[in-house]
Amino acid sequence: MSKAFRWILLSAGVLALALALQPASAADVKVTLWRLKTYIPPADKILDTSIQECGKKIGAEVTIQTYTFDDMWTRYTAAIESKTLPDVAELDAVGPARLANLGRLSDVSDLVGTVTKELGDLAQNAEGAVKFGGKFYAVPHYAIPLILFYRKDLLEKVGAQPPDTWEAINEISVKIKKAGLQDFPQGFPWNRTGDGYDPAMSLLWSYGAAWVDKSGKFIGIPKDKAVQAIKVVTPAYVTDKTAAFDYLSWSGSANNEAFMAGKIAFTPNGPSILFQEDSTKHPLRKDTAIKLMPKGPVGRNLALTFVMNWGIPVDGKQQKEARALVACLMSKEKFTTYMTGSFQQAVPLFKSLINHEYWNTRDGKVIAETVKLGRPVGWPGPTTPAAAEVVSSNVLTDMMTRVIVDKVTPEKAVEEADKRIKEIYDRLPIK
Repeated sequence: MSKAFRWILLSAGVLALALALQPASAADVKVTLWRLKTYIPPADKILDTSIQECGKKIGAEVTIQTYTFDDMWTRYTAAIESKTLPDVAELDAVGPARLANLGRLSDVSDLVGTVTKELGDLAQNAEGAVKFGGKFYAVPHYAIPLILFYRKDLLEKVGAQPPDTWEAINEISVKIKKAGLQDFPQGFPWNRTGDGYDPAMSLLWSYGAAWVDKSGKFIGIPKDKAVQAIKVVTPAYVTDKTAAFDYLSWSGSANNEAFMAGKIAFTPNGPSILFQEDSTKHPLRKDTAIKLMPKGPVGRNLALTFVMNWGIPVDGKQQKEARALVACLMSKEKFTTYMTGSFQQAVPLFKSLINHEYWNTRDGKVIAETVKLGRPVGWPGPTTPAAAEVVSSNVLTDMMTRVIVDKVTPEKAVEEADKRIKEIYDRLPIK
């Protein structure tokens, strides 16, 4: 072999080694991330900016796709079946249980450990939604609490104090209607939206009508307690006529619009109404107030349905970069920027930030307290796949509409719901 030929081979080898050792560029690593599109566009913009900044930091090109609460599971179901889940998936409260049960989420216990070192311990009520069999399958991102919105000017006109019970809401609604201030002041949509099924759980639990024990095992709905709960909320539609039937067809944003249009005095909602009224300098802002959702005979057992989490699907090709991306987004700097730009909608689930001075306002205290008191889906047990299925199957709100629309007795509606829930738990037993 001539010297010239050996030199050519050596040069080619050095070049090949240099190329192999060259770090991957953003163009080489592509990460897909799906997230919820919220009702707070400025917060969404902050999150997207952080996602792209974190992508550059870890050397990845991140493609963001969004969904709403209404179409979330249509997209995830299609992706599960076609095995096209993203590298990073922002999931709702029932998502981790459902996907982990299918074996489609990676163990992220190490990531949760990293985040807790910086943000403090994870709240107990959030842990039940993401930890199964001793392992974490999602990193809690934030919670959107449902709070009770009410018109303080109308309450003053009828001489009423802000209600603390479901019965008080009924009584005040009747007074407002009789005074001719509004025709249908009670804006509770017992339907297949989050504004329906979240309050339905809070109502039943506050009347002692949970259907599982502390292990998450099905024990059946206590019929007398569930009937009592139904008899409290259905008169607004069937006898008092303080709620209009078209409220049952509301979408997730329709109650916001009705409240801001001055058509209703009460409605359950996330903090987005406050954002919309503040950002538009809405004339009703000065008369809008919030408080904790009502309590029942056994206390105030609030559902914490809208807990958003970061999951890493096993389908994703970029496992390492996906973990690095979530770690970056949950760093104290990035998360604090997002939280303080969320118009008090993104409530943290790690102890250092839920006690942040940002929440030390009149409204902020109510919002943060709602999350602290919140119970995970499937309470008093953990969030099991069966508990998730009860929510996604809308069993509880169907129970309400059977009484309101189909005119069946509350006793019959509870029997039907109990049968449906038992079938779900038989099909999805605790592992």
